[in-house]
Amino acid sequence: MNKIAKIGLFAFMVVGLIVSTGIVSAYRGDYSVQGPNYSEDRHEAMDDAFDTLDYDAWYQLMTADGRMPRVVEVVTESNFELFAQAHEAAENGDLELAAELRAELGLNNGMGPRDGTGHGKGMGQGSRQSMS
Repeated sequence: MNKIAKIGLFAFMVVGLIVSTGIVSAYRGDYSVQGPNYSEDRHEAMDDAFDTLDYDAWYQLMTADGRMPRVVEVVTESNFELFAQAHEAAENGDLELAAELRAELGLNNGMGPRDGTGHGKGMGQGSRQSMS
């Protein structure tokens, strides 16, 4: 294979990797993009779990396919109410509040480092008053 063909193949592979990564991660944190597990029934079950603050039902839905998405490592029974508030804010179109609440939980929507430093995003250290 000549040098030009190798460069072309390498460029094609890089572009393919960038495009596929963008498609796979597009739904993460973007409330306007449906995730790969979306179905009308699952969506309704999720809404019910959020409306009734049923962490166990939400957890079962999130792990039903055997995977453990990062969100289930971060959202626990004790902070599920805050996560439900972020969900409600997003559904009501208040994406700024939803992003603030998600950042407080440690779900920074793929932006910034995940090294635990928080970089002023609150991270649940007294940045919000009690949710009750």
